[in-house]
Amino acid sequence: MKALHLPLALACLLAAACSPIEKDLCDYKCDCEGCNDREFEECLDRYDRRYADADYRGCAHRYDALLACEDDTAICRDYKWETSCKPERDALDRCID
Repeated sequence: MKALHLPLALACLLAAACSPIEKDLCDYKCDCEGCNDREFEECLDRYDRRYADADYRGCAHRYDALLACEDDTAICRDYKWETSCKPERDALDRCID
């Protein structure tokens, strides 16, 4: 499945703010949950929008903390991608709002 996502990931890396960690997280999520190409692209788009919002509001450090947490704690359980990053997500949301 990862090979199918390569063109989308390359487009993200060339045209948007997505970095390799976002692509890796989307790969892991989609491998776990069985995403199609559209859902993989939507995953990358969500990261891109959150990064743009965080950067605009001066919250890039909170975005980076969330990504690091997701990278460290992501797990696939019963075909559901989960993380233990509620505190980091809430801190980013408060900073962006």
